[in-house]
Order: sequence, then structure tokens, then C-alpha cells
Amino acid sequence: MNVLQLIDEAGHQVPASAPPGTRWKTTSEVTTPHGRHTIAVAARIDTDGHRQEQFWCDDVRVERHVLLRLTCSEAECPQAIAVRAQWLADHGRGPADTRVQRQCPRPLMTEVAVAVGRHHFVARPARFPCFTPCPHGAHPPLRIDKSGFDLFEDGACLGGGVTKREGVLQPRIPTVRAAEAFVLARHLETLVTLAKAADSSRLKRGSTGATG
Repeated sequence: MNVLQLIDEAGHQVPASAPPGTRWKTTSEVTTPHGRHTIAVAARIDTDGHRQEQFWCDDVRVERHVLLRLTCSEAECPQAIAVRAQWLADHGRGPADTRVQRQCPRPLMTEVAVAVGRHHFVARPARFPCFTPCPHGAHPPLRIDKSGFDLFEDGACLGGGVTKREGVLQPRIPTVRAAEAFVLARHLETLVTLAKAADSSRLKRGSTGATG
């Protein structure tokens, strides 16, 4: 269960119409791009009939917006990066540096060779601008330069750039493993096309032989 689901469940268990004194709290483990957190969400109706919510991350009380950024699944969101850096600094696990580091394409010497069968390709790192909504709705959509790869064979670009997944732009080849999968898929497509062409040729020859 993710954070938004926990918050929704709190709204279901303790609606604003619940009687004073109603309480509910749940705890769950949430996996993020930077590790796991123990998350707790509580809701109650106070003696004045007002609904109150409380949030914890790793047993530390936090505000809702901090929790949403700490557990954001968008690894390269600058707002989430800043909050995570401050969180690590405040809890003695890293220096206080909330600046978002501008990530630039790595030197070409870090390009990666990809081989499928006798074919050899090169995956070159790049950054791709993607207009990205926050998965938690914690802030308006941002343009995030996401890391990925362009794929080349003999100097010609075979694939890369961006693609839309679930309505959101993402690098088409985000990792070296994705580059290998892309090459393998193209290789299999070629084999299927060749097999179909061979079958079609055999059928034509058989048809000609039967007519003669």
C-alpha cells in the first residue's frame, strides 16, 4: 500500500462526519527509489468535532507535504531531492545540501557497448526534458531533465529520445538493461520478419510447382 492509499484509507475510516473521539492509525512499509521507509498515518475527530490528521516517517512526526516528497516515486524530482537531502542531514546520515545538482550528460567515454548475437551497438548517456506531474500531487507538474540513453550502430541512431507511458513522458531507454532489451526486441522482430518472408517464398514456390 502506498502513501496515497494510506491517506485515502484514513479518510474512509475516519470521515469528517464521524463522532468525536473516533480514532484510527495504520503503519506500512513503503519502497522509494532511495530505500524503504516505515510510514504511519493517523486520523481522529477531536472533542470539538474537527477532523485531524498526523503523519510519521521512520517514527519521526512530519507534515503531509514532507511525507509526500520523501516517498515520491519520481527519483529525479528536484523538490523531492531537496527534501530527501534535508531529511538525511537532520537525521545525521549526510551533510545538509539541499541544492539540486544539475545533471549533465556523462562523457562519451562512459558509453556502453551492447551486443546481441554478432551485432554490436553503443548506448550513449543523455538527458531528456520531460514535463512530469508529481505522482503524489504534492506540487504542479515540472520539467525534469531525466537520464537515459540513445542507441547507435555504426554511428547511426537506432533508438532513444522520449516516449509516453501512462500519459507521462519518459526516456525511451532509461537504463543499460533497457538498451539491451530494446536491441533484443529489434533482433527478434527481424528474425520473425525473415521467417515470414521465407514461409511466404516457400508457399509461392509450392503453388507454382502445383500449377505446373
